[in-house]
Amino acid sequence: MKNKNFSKILALMLMAIMLLSMFASCKKKPPEPVEDVQDTIYNHSEENPNIPAQNYEGYEFAFITQGGNAYNIGYLVSDSETGNLIPDAVYKRNSVLSQKYNITFKQIVVSDVLSTVRSQVMSGSTEFDLIIDNTQRLATMAKEDLLLDLNTVERFDMTKSYWDSNAAEQLLIGEQLFFTNCDLNIQELAFVVFFNKQLIKDKNLTSPYEYMANNEWTLDNWAILATAIYDDVNGNGNQEETDRYSNLYEYHNGRMFLYGTGVRATTNGADGVPRVSLFDTDKTVKVYEKCKEVFKGQSSWCINEMSSDAHGFTNKWNYARSLFCQDLYLFHYQGAGIIGQFADMESEFGIVPFPKYNSDQENYCSMYPYNCSMVAMPNTLQGEDLERAANIIEDLNYYSSIDLKDAWYEKLLKRRYTQDTESEENLELVKNNRVYDIGIYYNFGGIVNKLLDLDVRTSNISSTYKRVQKAINNDIKNVYKDFGLTS
Repeated sequence: MKNKNFSKILALMLMAIMLLSMFASCKKKPPEPVEDVQDTIYNHSEENPNIPAQNYEGYEFAFITQGGNAYNIGYLVSDSETGNLIPDAVYKRNSVLSQKYNITFKQIVVSDVLSTVRSQVMSGSTEFDLIIDNTQRLATMAKEDLLLDLNTVERFDMTKSYWDSNAAEQLLIGEQLFFTNCDLNIQELAFVVFFNKQLIKDKNLTSPYEYMANNEWTLDNWAILATAIYDDVNGNGNQEETDRYSNLYEYHNGRMFLYGTGVRATTNGADGVPRVSLFDTDKTVKVYEKCKEVFKGQSSWCINEMSSDAHGFTNKWNYARSLFCQDLYLFHYQGAGIIGQFADMESEFGIVPFPKYNSDQENYCSMYPYNCSMVAMPNTLQGEDLERAANIIEDLNYYSSIDLKDAWYEKLLKRRYTQDTESEENLELVKNNRVYDIGIYYNFGGIVNKLLDLDVRTSNISSTYKRVQKAINNDIKNVYKDFGLTS
């Protein structure tokens, strides 16, 4: 009898255990802690923001970019390793962060970023966390109060090297920062001067490298080289793009030389409001006149005035750069991002920053193009959504500084395309001395298209400025009034 009762009790206990087990299994399990997958390289960097691992439960972090143009963004998402440097670095970076945060990444490519951001922000909800777009559209978004002030994001540490300190300082609107540059964004470095080392040798000219080594890469010494070459290659007596020249240039290149000599279109005052600073010194007119003298001569060929025939290339600009690869031009002035077009060039080429005004100038200055991208966030992000996005973006920047920047900057730019140590050093110099000008990106009063990007050979910068000065200053006053500031 005793054994029988014991058996019943045992059976009841087993049933109770089973019921408790079933009940427990029906309850939602708490998220398991996400393993911190950072490896030794990441953990031991002084730049590591040391953000704790989080479980964001499969959240899809989204970038929004614009497609259908020459400045497509192709370094944000990669589905697998391909054997190509950039996609593989993106895949590695995103894989590590996907594990750390339990997230996925998505790139939303639209035909009109401005309209898409505008409509979604005004609706109060956005399907993207980070905007990567060209600076002039970002400036429009800032004016329309669509962007978050990045300086209010506690997670962002702008003192870290993966945030561009020059951009963080020079792009301020008062104390607010609506878009900036960072290591996540590898579309462009800055404007640089490409030169053909073979032509330097063939024409027995002084190399820009030699000038730089002696602190003599100045506007005057550039002009000596820039007026040294014209060969009528086919002997027909007519200047054509297939002749040999010192310069392959565009109308807007005059602006690059101004910035190279330390001139700025606008400069922020102590109150964070810009003022026109083009004519703070007499350098502006002197630099402009020097460029006019050089580009009016027979040693220069202007891409803008070539026929639209692309000769099988994507556009006439790419066709013109193919001629640079054929030893027909000594200099070409453009952003470092086009360097891949010279990958198969037989002759060696070099890279230098734009020349200084004179040897007394402290630094070489390299302007960041207005048609290239920076990063911004929609102002709809708040609370936990903002905290999540900020954690991911800070780590994206940090991991990009190790993986992506290494692939793009160290290996691709420095090893695969450039062919000498001088260019490697100069690219670093360019990156550290990038110039950002609010006036260019906001295009106050049409300062770009009505003044700075006119044909340097025929325009007079002083008289042109007098015609547009009122419109520029009025636009600055109106824009900054909208930002709650007064000029």
